[in-house]
Amino acid sequence: MHKECVSLQQSLSVVEVLECVVRRCVGPDGGSVLLTRDTGEIIITRHGQRILNTLHLEHPMARMVLDCVSAHAQATADGSKSFILLLAALLRGSRSSADKHGMGHSTAPYLRNLAHRLLAFSYKEFDDVITHKILPNAYFYCSRHSYKSSSILDLLVGGYIAGRLSIGQADTLKRVLCEFYHKVSQGQDAVKTIRFLHSHFSLLHTTVTGLPIGCSEVIEGLVVTRDWSVWTDPNGSAKALVIYESFGSCLIAGSNNISLRVQHDWLSRTDRTLEQHLASVLQLQVRVLLSTVKQPESMLQWARLNHIALLECVDSAQLDLLCQISETETVSHRPPQQLLMLKFCSRVQLGGHRYACLGTLSQGVPQTHTVVLCGPAPGLLDQIVCASRGVFTLLEHLCQSIIITQKSDSENDNICETQKNVESPVPVSSQSQCFDLDKSQSFLASQDLWGRIIRAGGVIPVGGTFEFLLHHFLLNARNHGDSESCRLLAEALLCVPRTLYSRRHFLDAQTRLLSELKQRTNVQDLSTRSEFKFRFNEGSSLPVCLESVSSKQQLVVSVLQCLNRLLCIETILHTRSPLLTHPSTSSEDEEGD
Repeated sequence: MHKECVSLQQSLSVVEVLECVVRRCVGPDGGSVLLTRDTGEIIITRHGQRILNTLHLEHPMARMVLDCVSAHAQATADGSKSFILLLAALLRGSRSSADKHGMGHSTAPYLRNLAHRLLAFSYKEFDDVITHKILPNAYFYCSRHSYKSSSILDLLVGGYIAGRLSIGQADTLKRVLCEFYHKVSQGQDAVKTIRFLHSHFSLLHTTVTGLPIGCSEVIEGLVVTRDWSVWTDPNGSAKALVIYESFGSCLIAGSNNISLRVQHDWLSRTDRTLEQHLASVLQLQVRVLLSTVKQPESMLQWARLNHIALLECVDSAQLDLLCQISETETVSHRPPQQLLMLKFCSRVQLGGHRYACLGTLSQGVPQTHTVVLCGPAPGLLDQIVCASRGVFTLLEHLCQSIIITQKSDSENDNICETQKNVESPVPVSSQSQCFDLDKSQSFLASQDLWGRIIRAGGVIPVGGTFEFLLHHFLLNARNHGDSESCRLLAEALLCVPRTLYSRRHFLDAQTRLLSELKQRTNVQDLSTRSEFKFRFNEGSSLPVCLESVSSKQQLVVSVLQCLNRLLCIETILHTRSPLLTHPSTSSEDEEGD
């Protein structure tokens, strides 16, 4: 066992190496990183999570930081590069704070105490700062720009993809993903649609290699990456039978009691049993057969003679989704079968392959569509798919935060309403129940998700607005944590806009925003001011886009948790586990004890 002491400088050195990798990829004007693998494969990407996952990290501290970044990205799908930048800035600030207080060689207790105070601030006072300071100003900026509810999705998707793909690719992918969302929703509940797309995105997209990203499109129906074994156009809606087992295996299993000594007799009995099963299928007026397994050749020949379309080896997850969103009927035949109605069946040509497409008659649920994502090379296509999946993860996290906020507001209003009606002749419990019912109905009946997001301050313009505001309010906070922790976090937050802007434009943007906050005490009075523009480099400006406040809040909390881990580690023990040549016998150990 090898023992290694850990210092703050060592942790900072590890994080600064990661910072150097991702720094030049931040923002829409950031560059790309070329990564090479042992197999000779070359990857060119700007996606922060993909860059960090591709690195071969041997140092245990670096692997621990990467685990924290991955855990954060799994929840929000955003902020991997900002995570590294903010963590490095906090470590540098902690070192400066320790030097300022003259701790000398005994900095470990002070650093642990500082890490605990920062973590306690994120658990207690940080929510109050976001709720009472950031969210009202986020609502102000969105209302001042007069964003329409219908454009919030475009601005969110555009802001998310801009930092991961080039400008031309980002514009095309934003158009395709927004079209995908609108076609799937078609007036349905927005929250339900986003949850549906987030949960089933792996089944609702297909990839085509060798075509430019501009060829990406949205196709109505569920595209199955298999061609029809027997194709007959049903010309419109048709009944479909979903089969999870082979007819041949079922017949053999049902004929175990037949003597195999007389082969001709067994074959004749099997043929009659098969004819009975197929006759029952014809009685159901089935025009399409969907099977998860390979069917016998006799089954294919029967489908050709009876003009029935047959699709074999379909992914069981896709068939489960098809049955979930459609009205199905269980058929009491062997093997287990599900009967459903399809809107249409067709063949689609994607690249050099021909696939099957199944249209569903779904009612009360999002309409089934498939987004076809194209890319000239496998590496770029993987980035496009990863960015597309991340869009719906981000929207799901945003919707979840808005729902939690709305429920908490409803509970607070319920308490206030109950207190006002203490002396009312109607029983308080009855009034409370009626109030809860009205609140829940109005919340569930409202489909204006994007309007609720704006009114709740759930989105904010990109370009460092969140960091500038939080920096200002932390420095001027009252009764929100100790001053040293707030100052340290406030100074570290500026690392993100400093990376986005040149020095002159950074100072101009910060001065303009802070001057508006200081000149006006009422946030609503700021609506008369001119629009706030974010410029990065000379001759280059960031398009008006939005980002999620909840994702930014989660980013700060995740970084403070990772910082607490780093500053609380004193020693790394490098152990070697013995090679187990036989299974462990826990029962013998227990007997020995």
